[in-house]
Amino acid sequence: MSDERTNPPPAVPVHFDHYCDYPGCVKWGAFGKERGHGITEWRCAEHLAPDYWDGRSNPRNGTN
Repeated sequence: MSDERTNPPPAVPVHFDHYCDYPGCVKWGAFGKERGHGITEWRCAEHLAPDYWDGRSNPRNGTN
């Protein structure tokens, strides 16, 4: 038996760049909406999809 402790390997850092999917926009797409089959649509605040807040609370206007 050993007194040495084994540490798990450090987590691999993951970074994804999501730019707005709106045609012609090059802003950061911070708002993702799952569209099914593993596809996520990313939009910036200016080009949010009309259904983005469906089923979510909206901090902008306090609705649920």
